[in-house]
Amino acid sequence: MMKAYGVVLIGCGSMGATHLDTLHAHPRVRLVGVVDLMAEKANRFADRYEAESWGTDYRCYLTRSDVDIVIIATYPSSHLVLTRECLAAGKHVLCEKPMAGSLQEAAEMVRLGSSSRSKLLIGHILRHNTTYQFVRDLIHSGAIGGPIVMRMSQIKNPAATWNSHLALLHEVSPIVDCGVHYVDVMRWFTGAEVLSVSGFGQRLDPDIPVGSYNYGMISLKLSDGSVGFYEAGWGHTMATDNLKEFVGPLGRIRITYQSHRATPELGNLVEVHYSDGRTEEINIPFEAKPTDLQFDYLLRMIEEQLDPKPMLRDFYRALEVTILGDRAIHEEKPIHCLDRLPEIVNF
Repeated sequence: MMKAYGVVLIGCGSMGATHLDTLHAHPRVRLVGVVDLMAEKANRFADRYEAESWGTDYRCYLTRSDVDIVIIATYPSSHLVLTRECLAAGKHVLCEKPMAGSLQEAAEMVRLGSSSRSKLLIGHILRHNTTYQFVRDLIHSGAIGGPIVMRMSQIKNPAATWNSHLALLHEVSPIVDCGVHYVDVMRWFTGAEVLSVSGFGQRLDPDIPVGSYNYGMISLKLSDGSVGFYEAGWGHTMATDNLKEFVGPLGRIRITYQSHRATPELGNLVEVHYSDGRTEEINIPFEAKPTDLQFDYLLRMIEEQLDPKPMLRDFYRALEVTILGDRAIHEEKPIHCLDRLPEIVNF
């Protein structure tokens, strides 16, 4: 029989729910406990996902021999402290993105994950999404040629979750929060390095913290000649948008999410339009964010002793570029990105 792993979730918010939506019934998961600073939320999660226990202090779980894996789904500012304590206790860790609240903390996360006997995986879930894997393979096969233009948007109208979005804005900007996904996608799809980043932002709501913004766009130049932009925004007056398009000299590829299709039961749609007039439409099954596939990869890391360093370096770099993009927005000037690269080469 395959081993079942004792799992504890820290952080009973929306991402915590996203993890447990698929993992609570995972055949290799025994949900030992859920933790949140708010007892009511932890209790509610325990009931909803049939956890064996719940609490407001994660430390009591770190001494338990039946806890193998800790999922950290809290705000970025707490990621380093939690990860450090979990790894020191011999627990494997799946930590949500962004990996930390600052580059200094992110560098320490990489060092910890690179040297620990326990495994650390950062929740860059698009790496485990079969739709993005399919498109990446298409691009690597030369289907649309190169260099390419990458156009990506993540705009939300968070009417039901406005307070949580405001709280998150005190930690990270919209560009950094989800931008780490799409900067990573740009590097992953092209195999190229980001040379420079520029951007602009706008404060569109009086509730937004002074000095911050709830709409931003960054544009990137890559070492293979490819370029890309990523825009992100949270606001009451914004229309939800999820543009994901990749354009090359031989054609273009567009991803349409299941939730934006007239027939969502077909899954995600990948459209390929070639320069010779040919068109392909590929339906890729999709039911929920693949937190189960991401968890399965962590199990492979544990059981096959996979090296965590390559992904940790990539995810650090994605965070670094988005933070530099955030700085470019505030300073209103382009930022050269390669100057800092030697800092992560030695991790």
